Amino acid sequence: MKFTAPNGSAPRVAMYLRCYPRDIWQLTIHQDALADYARELGVPEPIVFMDNGFSSRVPLPALGSLVSSVESGVYDVVLVVGLFAFSLDGGSACEVVQRLQGAGCKVVEIPPPHSPQPADTRAASITP
Repeated sequence: MKFTAPNGSAPRVAMYLRCYPRDIWQLTIHQDALADYARELGVPEPIVFMDNGFSSRVPLPALGSLVSSVESGVYDVVLVVGLFAFSLDGGSACEVVQRLQGAGCKVVEIPPPHSPQPADTRAASITP
C-alpha cells in the first residue's frame, strides 16, 4: 500500500483507539502495534486519538475531535486495530468510516497477526 496526501507529499496520519472499561496501560500494546504498522507502510508516526474508558454508547470526545480534524483536512490516513474501535455496532462503525472516507481520508485496519502454520501432525513411520 502506498499513501500520499492529495498534494503528493507524505500523508498526515492519525490512529484511533477506544477501550471500555478503562485500560490502565493506555492501550500501549495497541498503540505500539499501530505505530509499527505505520512504519511498515512507510508513513509518518501517527498522532494518537484515544477514548479510554468510554463505551461506544456515549459521545466519544477523541473520536469527535478526530472526525472534525479529518473534515478540516488535517489527516489523510487513520489507522485502527479494527472498526470496532469506532463502535461495537457494525452499522454505527460503518457510518464513521463513511464520514471519514467522505472527507478524503483512508481508514486502514491493521492486518491480523499471522497465525503459525500448524505443525506436521503425521506420525513418523517406524521401521523395524
